[in-house]
Amino acid sequence: MKSFLFVKLFKNLRGIILKGISKKAIKKNSKGQVTKYFDKFIENQIISYLRKNLKIKVEIVSEELNKNIIINENNQGEKFYIIIDPVDGSDNYVFNIPFVCLGISIFNEKKEPVFSFVGNYYTGEYIFADNKKIVFHLNNNSKIKKGGAFFIMSKIDSKYINTLKNVVKNFENIRAIGATIGEMMLVASGFMDCFIDIRGRLTLENFAPFFLIAKHTKSVLSDRQGNEIKLKTFSLTKKYSIIFSKNEKIHKKIVKLVN
Repeated sequence: MKSFLFVKLFKNLRGIILKGISKKAIKKNSKGQVTKYFDKFIENQIISYLRKNLKIKVEIVSEELNKNIIINENNQGEKFYIIIDPVDGSDNYVFNIPFVCLGISIFNEKKEPVFSFVGNYYTGEYIFADNKKIVFHLNNNSKIKKGGAFFIMSKIDSKYINTLKNVVKNFENIRAIGATIGEMMLVASGFMDCFIDIRGRLTLENFAPFFLIAKHTKSVLSDRQGNEIKLKTFSLTKKYSIIFSKNEKIHKKIVKLVN
């Protein structure tokens, strides 16, 4: 997969995001969530770009689509699947919080990851990986101090408050930044210790790029019990609980704490 195509796409989308797009609600998606104009606009930009630049047979899966879109359907050879999260951190964008991300992952017919791209629209940082390598494009002037004892967590749910209290006692700091992809980027980059969401509300597009990213780093991605997540479907309505840690030692500690 030609990584420069996705770097160019990200930079184009970043320019659009930074200029500002309408935040008005326009419909509800397949999950029953309210779709904002900017969600659909960015998704359309991505699909249009892929149509023009990809030569392989591809089925596009994105949460704002009513039906998956197939590109180059008549091409010979294997079909690939692209999972898109056009604007991860939609609420952040609505409230002008500068932590909004892009996630794109490509899988083969065996549901094996072959390419991943994640990027933070506001910082301009991105990571991409294929089966041979991973590339980090991070800002040298990052204000986040690397190596601190941090624990990243999604929105707190009262149902799990006792479990989370147990975790809190074991970590110096906790952050909830509001964009799963961005938070997982920080873990993969080594800036944060772990991301956890045990509410059973995440869907595939929220974390799909990190199957491949984890293979190239010491990071570990699993379900709440510490088991490997094996994809049986590319459904974006199936719900998951996940734990993503920067190394095996921390991962084992977290799994023990939440169970």
